Amino acid sequence: MNTRRGLSLSTHVLDTSLGTAAANLKVTVHRFDDESQKWQAVRAKQTDPDGRCNVFEQSEFPSATYKLTFHVGAYYVGKNLKTLYPAIEILVDCTDDQHYHLPLLLSPYGYTTYRGS
Repeated sequence: MNTRRGLSLSTHVLDTSLGTAAANLKVTVHRFDDESQKWQAVRAKQTDPDGRCNVFEQSEFPSATYKLTFHVGAYYVGKNLKTLYPAIEILVDCTDDQHYHLPLLLSPYGYTTYRGS
């Protein structure tokens, strides 16, 4: 019997310039294919009203390197604000069967990320 728990990936986006969660922000996920040496689209989701997004749940996807693209340009257009970043890409090496949580603290002219819990 396979007792592999699998990995899961989530994010939480906070707009520090407005002091709110970044709701309805599109997040696109790609997985790097070692064989073809290319990025393969996995899925696109949007953050919920609290700025959270479960990208995928346990055992849905294999261990790999993933790229999360946060479409912040469109988000800020919706807020009638300019931004330096049309998109922010975060690459993460998800090689262990565990939960990966990647918060993004966002403003029109800066951002930071870290591994959360």
